[in-house]
Amino acid sequence: MAVPLVDVDGRRLRLTNLDKVLYPETGTTKGDVIHYYATIAPALLPHLAERPVTRKRWPDGVGSAAAPIEAFFEKDLGEGVPDWVLRETILHSGGEKRYPVVTDRATLVWLAQTAALELHVPQWRFDTERRPTRMVLDFDPGEGTALAECAQVVLWAKAILNDMGLPTFPVTSGSKGIHVYVPLDGRLSSDQVSDVAHELARALEADHPAEVISTMPKARRVGKVFIDWSQNNAKKTTISPYSLRGTARPFAAAPRTWEEIAAPGLAQLDFSEVLDRFEDAGDLLAALDFSPAVRPPEPLRAQVDLALAKASERVPEVAALPGGSRYEPKLDGWRAAAVVDVDRVTLWSRQKTNLTDSFPDVAAAIAEQADAGVVLDGELVRWSDGRLDFDALQRRFASGKQRRRQLVDEEPIDFVVFDILSAGARDLRGLPYDERRHALEQLAARWRPPLSVIDTTTDAAEGRRWFEELPDRGIEGLVVKGGAQPYRGGQRDW
Repeated sequence: MAVPLVDVDGRRLRLTNLDKVLYPETGTTKGDVIHYYATIAPALLPHLAERPVTRKRWPDGVGSAAAPIEAFFEKDLGEGVPDWVLRETILHSGGEKRYPVVTDRATLVWLAQTAALELHVPQWRFDTERRPTRMVLDFDPGEGTALAECAQVVLWAKAILNDMGLPTFPVTSGSKGIHVYVPLDGRLSSDQVSDVAHELARALEADHPAEVISTMPKARRVGKVFIDWSQNNAKKTTISPYSLRGTARPFAAAPRTWEEIAAPGLAQLDFSEVLDRFEDAGDLLAALDFSPAVRPPEPLRAQVDLALAKASERVPEVAALPGGSRYEPKLDGWRAAAVVDVDRVTLWSRQKTNLTDSFPDVAAAIAEQADAGVVLDGELVRWSDGRLDFDALQRRFASGKQRRRQLVDEEPIDFVVFDILSAGARDLRGLPYDERRHALEQLAARWRPPLSVIDTTTDAAEGRRWFEELPDRGIEGLVVKGGAQPYRGGQRDW
């Protein structure tokens, strides 16, 4: 009898042998694996998007702890792949290989159907011209050490990264150790990121020689935690967050809180625990891979282009800038466009991720104070004791519904607007910046918190003073805008 086709989000595929046991020690079946990947897809997909996926497959199951079964390690897609699976070709020394690029739940389900339990990806993405968007440190306990010793070294690493001003995201690997991720902006090469990771590993080894080692030979790792910095190499891959592992029990690479890492009794988590945590708390790594657009959102009004303009980098010499310019603070928050329709307000990120559910208080305030047909370009920010608190945005975005309701009261978010794209359904993007600013100030005359308009000045001396003083408040620097300049979506020319 022919196996019927199953519809997964509009894609048709055959699911076979759903009752086949892939994890004998727990009785976990292929059907369980497919259910896990289908359910965790909203959290997993952003961490796979735009990255070539290398698969480890166990068609006959993983075996037992005493008698494990070897996996098939696959890079090239081979034959018999659904035509809707996206793919990219990479030239290796042995020839070209076609890798899957996973952007939707249907592709995840297809991978699970093939018993691809482990999904490995590099730190770079195709859409950043293969420059890394994150740095990873792999903390691997050597013989005679365990997860507790590993966690202690991870906390030492976190202290250094904190001093560098870098956000960090811990993940228990599902195997033996812990991964720590640092988000990057895609400007550095893989070699540069590897150098930074290597120096950090060597510094930790120098500070804690009895507990830490940063060199490769396994014989030297006994009684120590090995910090593998080399996974930042462009040719290497790391198990993806939320991926299953081909271990005797169905553990998964699980995002954790820093409180968990510091607490006694830290343990690896299996796939059912990961699903429960995701349902309760959302994706703890939401701010790590915030950029990839996994699927395009629903279309908006045709006249609205949400490709937001990118601000320039910090300006080193304010006095050298041309006349006729406006200077404004460059806030350390999340860039967002607010689209005001007749019946709702939608907040979109620059990468067209829908942020509305994460910031319902901001959306409600805009709906109350702005008319339909308005599109605003601004920054979501959190002020705490006079300084910007970027971590508050991450907490809000990554939280589950119940926790998010608490954060709305405990950590209110402001929306600071610096441009207007549309008013009364009229496209304003072609107007000079000074005219758009005037229209924005008129609109904002009746605004109240959490809405505000960013301060600007045309005085170069004041701009210099801002540039020198603003970093003390956690503000990155200045943006300089030409008064005659139209709005150019997606261009870095400010």
